[in-house]
Amino acid sequence: MKSSLSLLFVLLGLFCHGQNLIPRPERADKREGEFLVAKQTEIYSPAFPDLFDYLNDHIERVCGYRLAAGGHRRSIQQISIEKHEGGLSEEGYLLDISPSRITIRANDRGGAFYALQTLFQLMPVSVYRPDAAQHAETFAIPCFHIEDAPRFAYRGVMLDVSRNFSDKAAVMRYIDWIARHKLNTLHWHLTDDNGWRVEIKKYPELTSRGAWRGPGEVLPPSYGSGNERYGGFYTQQDVREIVDYAAFRNVEIIPEIDLPGHSQTLTSVYPETFCRTSGSVTYKPEEMRETLCAGREENFEMLRDILQELAGLFPSKYIHIGGDEVSVRYWRNCPRCRALMTEKKMKTPAELRGYFVHRLEDLVHSVGKTCAAWNEAVQARNLRPATLIYGWENVDVCRQAAAAGQPVVMMPASYCYIDMKQHPWDRGHTWAGRVDVRRVYDFEPADFLSAERLERVRGVEAAQWAELLNEPERFAEYQGYPRLCALAEVGWTQPGQRDWNDFYRRLTSGHLERLGAMGIRFRMFPPQTEYRSGVVTVTPEIAGVEIRYTTDLSEPDESSALYTEPLRTDRPERYRFRAFGCGGYSTAVFPVAELFRAELAPAEQRVFRVPLKDYVTRDGLWLLSFTQRRDNAMIVRLEVSGPDTAYTIIRNGQKINPLRDLRLYADSANRTADLLVTLKNNSSKREELTLNLRPSPYIEPAVSVTSSLTCSGKFPIRNSADYQFSSYVRTVSPCKAGDYILFAFDEPVDCEAIDVRTGLPDVTRYIVTDGTAACSADGKTFGEEIPLKPDGSVVLRPSAPVRAVRISIRGGNGETILGWQDLRVVPRL
Repeated sequence: MKSSLSLLFVLLGLFCHGQNLIPRPERADKREGEFLVAKQTEIYSPAFPDLFDYLNDHIERVCGYRLAAGGHRRSIQQISIEKHEGGLSEEGYLLDISPSRITIRANDRGGAFYALQTLFQLMPVSVYRPDAAQHAETFAIPCFHIEDAPRFAYRGVMLDVSRNFSDKAAVMRYIDWIARHKLNTLHWHLTDDNGWRVEIKKYPELTSRGAWRGPGEVLPPSYGSGNERYGGFYTQQDVREIVDYAAFRNVEIIPEIDLPGHSQTLTSVYPETFCRTSGSVTYKPEEMRETLCAGREENFEMLRDILQELAGLFPSKYIHIGGDEVSVRYWRNCPRCRALMTEKKMKTPAELRGYFVHRLEDLVHSVGKTCAAWNEAVQARNLRPATLIYGWENVDVCRQAAAAGQPVVMMPASYCYIDMKQHPWDRGHTWAGRVDVRRVYDFEPADFLSAERLERVRGVEAAQWAELLNEPERFAEYQGYPRLCALAEVGWTQPGQRDWNDFYRRLTSGHLERLGAMGIRFRMFPPQTEYRSGVVTVTPEIAGVEIRYTTDLSEPDESSALYTEPLRTDRPERYRFRAFGCGGYSTAVFPVAELFRAELAPAEQRVFRVPLKDYVTRDGLWLLSFTQRRDNAMIVRLEVSGPDTAYTIIRNGQKINPLRDLRLYADSANRTADLLVTLKNNSSKREELTLNLRPSPYIEPAVSVTSSLTCSGKFPIRNSADYQFSSYVRTVSPCKAGDYILFAFDEPVDCEAIDVRTGLPDVTRYIVTDGTAACSADGKTFGEEIPLKPDGSVVLRPSAPVRAVRISIRGGNGETILGWQDLRVVPRL
């Protein structure tokens, strides 16, 4: 099956010759004929000689042999890489392919490098496989004339290596992959509260101690790193090798040292850098000492030393100093900070934060670099005109930075944060909404900024934060691709030439095969599932992929049952389906019934009527879920109306949340009723909406929850008793040995399994890192204590009805708070 799938994609790629290039070129004219690569073909590269071997490495992957160097330009079969004097913008290129020769012309090496990336996309996919099993004596490249140049000069990705560490080889692979998509900047997030990753020779303890976390370390375990020593760092020699590797691929690396917040690593290794109270450094071990003292002048001397070493390692004109999410609570009570505020006639700690940003600007300038910072730095006002602002919170902060006259990199989280969920059943953050491939592709800076302010935009960037990268293995690739393919086209291709349907066709008719050949474990588009009249039917989103499934709520893998035909069942909620192909895999999805699919014009309001008898096959809890392209649709009203019942689920309007299900309790009275849904599109563009229905795989027995811990008013304990799996509980203080969480059911519950989860939904944070869970049949005596897994969860499988579940905590979790979620109770069949 896999070999036939590969053949299918190869044939599609050959059929579409050049029409599935990503990012889309400015101009690509197909011509008659083909250029035949054979042993007598020569490479002529007088202007960019270092690209000779690079091109030959790729030719060898396909053919098994290397091409000879051409002594001069002549008419035999030749690939020529030449300097083009004038007429092309920076990184632009001309690629002309005729039956007798391939000619690449560029003003600069970056343009020549990108011309080769386009040329490789016209070759067989084996050009990306370093270990190709078979070689072709010859192969043909379709004739084209391509003229191309980027829209934005800055096309980047932010890679966080603090929260979860990526070794040197992984970073180099990441650079290679982004370079193949004509992304030219790696914003390298090297420090945060969870680890310092770059060697600083003057302060060796930053890595000898600050690069590690776990028992006995200065940093506690976090993000599922467990109770073993975890971490790593890059020596200065590692950094030089990575920088050189990136430079060859036309990728600039901008280092980030996040200051003055997100600095717990620095304050843990060197406690004197932290604020004082009552004249001495005092803090509790579990406190987040994440902010440097602003009143200690020695801190700025230390930072200058660090920045000086960074400046010598990174050729980029920029050093990113962070400046985001700075907590000022310690500054309020620090004698040194208060004295500085008095000296500088500051009224609030916010002014002190601005002072710190300006000091960092000056330090960066003093080491010969230009400052870059997150959008909060704009609040300092009167920044240096060249300070580059990264607008991450939303599009409004991008507008504000541009209005203040600053150059801007646009990366609003609701479009560009690729740690967000792509699907309701994926792992991922949710605070910025659902960010799938189409959402990234829909990002258009010109939609939000005037022409004048758009001129200040240097480019776009995606953010690969690492909270989720502890599991599963290679999840960074799943998060990154194909979303970074979409971001690459946003940054490279002019908006008038971008079209989602065209991009999707190019992506799925050859480019996913390329991703697999590169070795990327990407996210495949999930299959479409339908449940009706007792039958589950699954349709692949892309023809030729394998569909695997399970019947016990577990996530399918490549050894699970192969779907070949519709399945008859009265328990569709137990089934999960996943697509596999080209080295990628999809979200594991449940069967759903699609109630309707609609498009709403701007400001349009419409009522949809759905006869429940056509979909609801039994009594119990059913879940309604919406999908939408944009995020401005409203449920004006949601009600059930029938001969024996009438009630309203949503009465006064509610914004659609595609990551949160709505409940429908089916019984004999409403199973024959109609569901009435009134929707309104509040967007200025057309909205695409789908409403799905599925039976819940869980039951919701009445439960009360108590704990030895005090819970936050914003995240109250009742959140773990409402069975809304998108909500959770937070405490106001750290956990400690002896703390507990107790779930007590009103009545004994006979169930197959109870899924116990601590921390945030789908995010390994604020978890119980050392604890157990146990069941009780009487609410008093508990059975075997089952240790929680490193991600803070465990599945209990009781043999008798359960009256209570207890989580027992055996130690702190290294965080300032603890979180937990509702129980997921699986009924016994």
